[in-house]
Amino acid sequence: MNTKVDEGKLISGKEAYRLIGEGVDVLAHVRKKENLWQWEDAKHLPACDILNDGFDFRLKPRTISINGIEVPAPADDKDYHHQGIWILNSLELKEYGYVVLDITDELPRYWWKSEEEIKQVVSALRQVFGGSHE
Repeated sequence: MNTKVDEGKLISGKEAYRLIGEGVDVLAHVRKKENLWQWEDAKHLPACDILNDGFDFRLKPRTISINGIEVPAPADDKDYHHQGIWILNSLELKEYGYVVLDITDELPRYWWKSEEEIKQVVSALRQVFGGSHE
């Protein structure tokens, strides 16, 4: 599988169709009742709707479960492009921090691409282990 597409970015219907064929989870932004929009699995849509760009498409975000709480999965090392990263850090008041690595620094095993993602992880950990530090 060659999925070099960023989870958060929109992709074309042609790209969505190809990725669905490769077994990649793709979401389509579809309208429900009363103009409510939500992301749903695109593999159940007719091929003509996908190929004609009938919807906005994106990759399904990768998640992990912390005691039944779904949170964003840590980023893959291949996603690192020498920018700052977000890491868990129990020494910080927020229990996470933003780090810009030097070229000689080793990439941590667990890191996230955005503050929004790591906030969800910290919130889940607080629910599991108790206590709020906000």
